Amino acid sequence: MRSLALQEEYRLGVSGESAPKVRYMAALARMELNDRAEAQQELELLAKDFPTDPVGEMAFLALADSWLEVAPRLGVVQYQAFIEQHPESPYSSYAAQRAAYGLASEGQFSMALSQLEGAGVVPSPELTAMLAQPPDWKRPMVATFLSGALPGAGQLYAGQKKEAFSALFVNALFIGGSIYAARNEQWATLGVLGFFGLGFYTGNIYGAADGAIRHNRGIRDDILLQMESEGMGPGQPLLPEVDALPDVDAPPATPAAAPPATPESLPKSEADSPEETSP
Repeated sequence: MRSLALQEEYRLGVSGESAPKVRYMAALARMELNDRAEAQQELELLAKDFPTDPVGEMAFLALADSWLEVAPRLGVVQYQAFIEQHPESPYSSYAAQRAAYGLASEGQFSMALSQLEGAGVVPSPELTAMLAQPPDWKRPMVATFLSGALPGAGQLYAGQKKEAFSALFVNALFIGGSIYAARNEQWATLGVLGFFGLGFYTGNIYGAADGAIRHNRGIRDDILLQMESEGMGPGQPLLPEVDALPDVDAPPATPAAAPPATPESLPKSEADSPEETSP
């Protein structure tokens, strides 16, 4: 693996113009090996040591990429900081698109659209419409309130018709059974029904909120897929030109064997000289 070879070359020590490139590739190798802390530390150092060098800018963005995977909000902050510090960088559009992706993954669709428009990135009409007004977006608090008022109403609001009917039916059974037990002074039965009925009622409220969240997650995933299809999603990190670096994985070149000598290939003086004969 070339990245591992570069990491070893960096460990042994490099200097000159290739040093930042090798350090950057070594940090990416550490990231591939799940040594995230060391990789992020090296990328941060590169961004500080070479702020105007393309490798330093790539390191800044690779650091943001690493955060985007585990903490999208922090990744967005990193991308936006890059755009602010390097407004004329050829990678500013890259940073804006990744920042928009991070915002969309957090459900901040209008801010994602503003991020793209502010950087001069023109998304497709379909993506613009999806970000401007996400289709059929549900609010978990509304679903919670509805199911608290009428079991199953929140699930119906979230588009879960089967779950809505089930919640209404089960809670109606518990309520009806509790009323019947109270009228007949069956207090033990009332206590059991009340205990389990309260659990189902609470679960109905939680299920409504969870249903709205899962509904929204499906919409969000559709938007992220659309962004990825337009090249705005996560991918391979930016790579510098490394043609000048030695490829230690390549086997050593074997010198070609010399062709056998022929009369045509011998110098004229040797080819024309008569063979020595014994008297």
